[in-house]
Amino acid sequence: MLATRPSSRHSKRTNHLAFSMCAVLMLNSTACVRPIPRVTLEPITLALAAGIVNRNIASVSGTLRAVGSVDGHFATPEGNRRSYHLDGTLFFLSPGYIRFDLRTFGDTQMLFGSNRDQYWCYNKHDDSWYCGTHDGTLSQPHNLPARPDQLVAALGLTPIPIDTHGRSTHPRFRAVQRVVDEAQQVLFIASRPGGQAVIEREIWLDRYPPQLVRRVVYRDTDGVVDMESLLDDYRRMGEDGPLLPMSMTARWPKLDADMRFDVRQWSTVSQVGPTSIQFATPKDCANGKSMDQPGG
Repeated sequence: MLATRPSSRHSKRTNHLAFSMCAVLMLNSTACVRPIPRVTLEPITLALAAGIVNRNIASVSGTLRAVGSVDGHFATPEGNRRSYHLDGTLFFLSPGYIRFDLRTFGDTQMLFGSNRDQYWCYNKHDDSWYCGTHDGTLSQPHNLPARPDQLVAALGLTPIPIDTHGRSTHPRFRAVQRVVDEAQQVLFIASRPGGQAVIEREIWLDRYPPQLVRRVVYRDTDGVVDMESLLDDYRRMGEDGPLLPMSMTARWPKLDADMRFDVRQWSTVSQVGPTSIQFATPKDCANGKSMDQPGG
């Protein structure tokens, strides 16, 4: 039996239905939107590359708030690997104020924070606090789920310390640029006693639009990775707001810890400032407590 050819009217009706369904989907997703080709751009100067990132960050008005889900793992003092899946709420105010509250059923399981002077971490698993000052040295406690002093850098939302001439404005580092296949790497180099140079920080910028931060790497004085973060899926907040990553993954190899934050929504909260309770030093840290001391 020969297949019959659909009538022109039926074909038009089917096409119209498909178009209508696609239009509805476009209101809620990108299912029917043709993906933008990822075209690698020609390298630009270090000053121009840093300027693109810094202008985007400068367009942030006040404190940012992000909500989403957090997945990760860390090693316990006994050497066991503990995984978690929690709800995350992040407050961030440039350049170094952060509060990252990880909860389940409304109960805080982990809390990370930083303000102008101090940073801290609370882990409910063993009811412990870890507190530190920005000008002090950081030990490597085994039961710290993440490095709170490096979470700010992991977001990729702090200005790159490069002036309009391409020179480092950081007091400890000089900066150079290295171009690879899909990235322009900004390398911050410090001098060790004896004159030996070591790369302590790396910021990888995409060579395709929107040319923002893709990767951040912190290294110790021996060049070993302390922390690295990967940033993905940049989207604009509002009609003319900044481009912000919807996916952020941080990894601390020495601590055998990692953390992935999938953001559902970014917003600004103008009522939260540097002196707000969100960024206040916890009483446990103000009292001089540190890791392995009970929290309150």
